[in-house]
Amino acid sequence: MSIQWKKSTCPYCGLGCGVTVGVENGKIISVQGIKDHPANYGDLCTLIRNYPPLFNNAEDRLTQPKIRHNNILKDVCWDEAITYAANELNRIKKEHGPDSIAFYCGAASFSEEYYVINKLMKGCIGTNNVECTSRLCMASTAMGFISTFGADAPPTCYADIEEADLFLIAGNNMAVSVPVLFSRIRAAKKKNNARIIVIDPRRTETASLADIHLQVKPGTDVALNNALAYILLKEGFVQEENVERFSTGIHDLKLVLEEYPPSRVAAITGCTEKQIYEVAYTIGRARAMLTFWFQGYNQSTQAVFKNNTLHNLSLLTNNFCRPGAGPLSITGEANSLGSRWIGVLSHLLPGMRYVTNHKHRQEIAHFWNVPVEKIHPAPGRSIIDIVRGLHSGEIRALWVMASNPAASLPDTRWVKEGLKKAELLIVQDIFHPTETTALANVILAGAQWCEKTGTFITSERRVELAEKIIDPPGEAKPDYEIVCRIARAMGFQKEFPYASPDEIFEELKKITSGRICDMNGVSYERLCDKTGPQLPCPRIQHPGTPRLFTDFHYPRPDGRAALLARNYAEPAEPVDNEYPFILITGRLAHQFNTGTRTGRIKRLNDIEPHNYVEIHPADVCRLGITEGEEVEIVSRRGSIRCITRIKDRVPEGCIHINLCYGNSFLVRESRGINFICNAACDVHSKQPEFKYCAVKVTKVPKK
Repeated sequence: MSIQWKKSTCPYCGLGCGVTVGVENGKIISVQGIKDHPANYGDLCTLIRNYPPLFNNAEDRLTQPKIRHNNILKDVCWDEAITYAANELNRIKKEHGPDSIAFYCGAASFSEEYYVINKLMKGCIGTNNVECTSRLCMASTAMGFISTFGADAPPTCYADIEEADLFLIAGNNMAVSVPVLFSRIRAAKKKNNARIIVIDPRRTETASLADIHLQVKPGTDVALNNALAYILLKEGFVQEENVERFSTGIHDLKLVLEEYPPSRVAAITGCTEKQIYEVAYTIGRARAMLTFWFQGYNQSTQAVFKNNTLHNLSLLTNNFCRPGAGPLSITGEANSLGSRWIGVLSHLLPGMRYVTNHKHRQEIAHFWNVPVEKIHPAPGRSIIDIVRGLHSGEIRALWVMASNPAASLPDTRWVKEGLKKAELLIVQDIFHPTETTALANVILAGAQWCEKTGTFITSERRVELAEKIIDPPGEAKPDYEIVCRIARAMGFQKEFPYASPDEIFEELKKITSGRICDMNGVSYERLCDKTGPQLPCPRIQHPGTPRLFTDFHYPRPDGRAALLARNYAEPAEPVDNEYPFILITGRLAHQFNTGTRTGRIKRLNDIEPHNYVEIHPADVCRLGITEGEEVEIVSRRGSIRCITRIKDRVPEGCIHINLCYGNSFLVRESRGINFICNAACDVHSKQPEFKYCAVKVTKVPKK
């Protein structure tokens, strides 16, 4: 039998690469890039190229539900699992109220799945305790967009790469995190003589291609951005009259910037004044600047301020709302933008609405045909607050779908202790065991990518369809079906009549009418075997919207963007004599997040079977450590062990460890990085500060 090929969309990062999936004898044997797809033009990273083993011979694949009896997980039929989960949720709601229940899902789930989750939790059960892993990834970007431009709406598109003559990349090792997109930047540099500025504490693979690399002290980006804005204003690169036509706040910004002359900021950041001036002049002289940032910005207690001050640089220099210019945020997971626009965060409602807005609550309540009082006017708990609620007993039930919080959240020991206190822990996943399924009372066997149908919204606002290509193994079921069956068993039959994801999508898109996320011009028929349009796309004949705000009108009360004056503050946990090193975390090109999927692919796992720590040569001399020796890294929360790699690309006084190791149920032996990371959060975005904590390093005695 010949190979049959079917179009789909990559389920890893939010780039949304177009792929074709090859099937032979009912098995997926290959994944290839689509040559004319506007995201990747045929290019693919190693993660998706190596995905087929997760279908055909992956260990620990869930094929039926399980319930824990007498501390032993036993296989059960779906009817028993659904009835048990529904009855327990209803019992806990009756005894402790709806806010004793919470839901946590992954940011690579489908929009249709997010919609039924939101409808069940916020519209039927009556709690806003709905969270998503986009809280860990993109919540700060979202709040940055909202506060600066009035909406969580990435305004640019990938086609801007070929139009730009300057790329400003901050806190993002793009050559590793989004190599497909970085190859386009590399090509644009060569073809268009575009320049690259990289701002990163490490000399990364991305920094090696930069024309200018600012090796800043971790966490000092707000001060640096303020100094750059200071120079742009002082040196005449800002047309203030023009800026004031389209933005507010320049007067207040100038007052605050007086506190950030390059001489002071050089001492804060570790960069020289000359370097800071060089970057500012390069920005000021650019024809079109495209800015990129990632978790080096977002996973910080000053994350939203980092976003705001980066946007200030674009607004001051007219690098916005035109080809090649503006902020281009790439989400870490396939449907992080969809999760925000469909509203599976505790402060959101579907269609880019807010629980705190009375009109928005009325609109959603009317659409769902529920009393407006059912939707609470106060935001629910963030995921870190959900864990606190598990510890305090205020949260009694947690339903986890397509995520592994016992490995992915900071301060792992504290998180696991909280999960163990749940009266009811439902985990819906494709593998068992994981760190989280091992603690569950109920495990629900879900279908994975290519075993179910649904849509993603990519980082450039493009809607893409990923269709079912093969059947899931055993009795595993699509996530939307599992959620709907539990909802109906809880008594919400009329609210969940859906027989297919297409039906859910058709209902969902109606709620986006007239909004930036308008997808009324999209249908499964339009998406099938085709590249989807970019939102907003309000009519079937509409081609989609590559760029937003091209009329320089922003969704804020006065129609103008906001230049925001933000002061620098140190990270939550500065170093001291006891914990003298700054821990920086990052990822590898051949692993993804906590390794729940990629750690089960032998070819990827064999590249780096064990985690390692990068330490500067001067630091290892002081510590008496040599290459390859095992060391213990200790924070105020816990400790892990790693192999030493001596690298001068990490600054003195800093160490770097990869985040995707330590999954105790796989071949790796070392503990995960989150045993030592800090759960302190940005007060505005509730996103944890994964990228900075104080640690000490000690040599492990040889046995």
